[in-house]
Amino acid sequence: MKKTSCNRTLRTAAVILAVLIFGGTFAGVFSLRAVKKDSSSPSKFINDEPWYDEELYYWTQIASVWFVPITVFSKLDGVEVKYSSFYKNTVISKGDKYFTIDNETMMFAYTEDSGMFYFKTYMLRSGTIWVPAERVCSYFGLDFEVLASSAGTAVRISDDKTQTSLDQLLATYNPGLLAAAYTPETTAPKPPAKTTEPETETTEERDIEDISYDRVRFTFEDCPNEYTSELLGVLEKHNVSATFFVTGAGIAAYPELITRIAAGGHSIGLHSISLDEKFFAEDIGNFISELKEENAMLDRVIKSRTRLVRAPNGSWSDKFHILNADYDEIKAEGFVVWDWNIFVPDEADAAAIYEAIIPELLSDTTEDPVIRLSVGKHTAEGIDEVLGYLAPIKGRVSFSGIKFSEPELNFIGVYE
Repeated sequence: MKKTSCNRTLRTAAVILAVLIFGGTFAGVFSLRAVKKDSSSPSKFINDEPWYDEELYYWTQIASVWFVPITVFSKLDGVEVKYSSFYKNTVISKGDKYFTIDNETMMFAYTEDSGMFYFKTYMLRSGTIWVPAERVCSYFGLDFEVLASSAGTAVRISDDKTQTSLDQLLATYNPGLLAAAYTPETTAPKPPAKTTEPETETTEERDIEDISYDRVRFTFEDCPNEYTSELLGVLEKHNVSATFFVTGAGIAAYPELITRIAAGGHSIGLHSISLDEKFFAEDIGNFISELKEENAMLDRVIKSRTRLVRAPNGSWSDKFHILNADYDEIKAEGFVVWDWNIFVPDEADAAAIYEAIIPELLSDTTEDPVIRLSVGKHTAEGIDEVLGYLAPIKGRVSFSGIKFSEPELNFIGVYE
């Protein structure tokens, strides 16, 4: 009897196991087919394959910037994505290049050579981080493609292993979107009721009006230089004041622009003379000495000094950290340090400047934004576009420079 009972138990277990295996296989196949059925016209692609995880790990556009789950990049050749619960960060790397994203603030990142910078990310409901796709692709040498039409928008992220063009993928997976993308607008005009243009304009206007900031502060570094005069013209055109963190070399080479900055109602801050972070890291006294010397240079030009300071690459970079004890010494000399909460990369063109600023302002998650830019050949054009877009809210939102008396915004002590 015991042997029969044992055999019966084994047969029952085998049947259950078979059912589970078959059921799991069937469920897996059914699930895959269901996803493909639901996504019969996919428009998001990784290399030559559609992105079938759209329901949970969806891609979205905030203003004009595409945000994608960071897991997307782990599908590409040589790219790794790693999470650290101990360090509370996420690292995306390719070869010797990497981004380290601060999971706690969701606003800062580090690179292997640029120190800390503003890098806004968002958290998906699945617990996965959204990152700005084009910016990550640009940094790691990946391809980012967008094809928009009245039937939708196709987006692809790829490495150098692709063998199929985006058009060919759409011809297979979403021919309707492809056809719409290449249909001349002069043929078969659309009825007014179906046009998407009024909806787009209404959405943009509503987003702008929803901004709740009292102030937006533009701050410019590495100036004055040959591009500063054009930028001042743009600020004068829009009747906007800003803060300029000037260099010792800029004061010496362009004293007339220093005078124009001050006369235009802009506030002036110090950005040091040498911009030598390693030298400053040796002794905080070196940094303070340069600030005092630069202030004397400023006084000789405009008969006035300043208390505002911004360190090269901010107060917490990979080469120079201003600790709380250091800041006590800096404040003892009468200076206050300002960083930022919206970062625009150096050498960004006009479109990149717009895309770095507007989505952050529209997200409405940063209290009274402080925007950091370096003055380059595209800065004036980019700021002109940004201020033109923000013109509807100019009556209720102040666009002004930093005041000496207000509480400073900086990274000091955040990582001690």
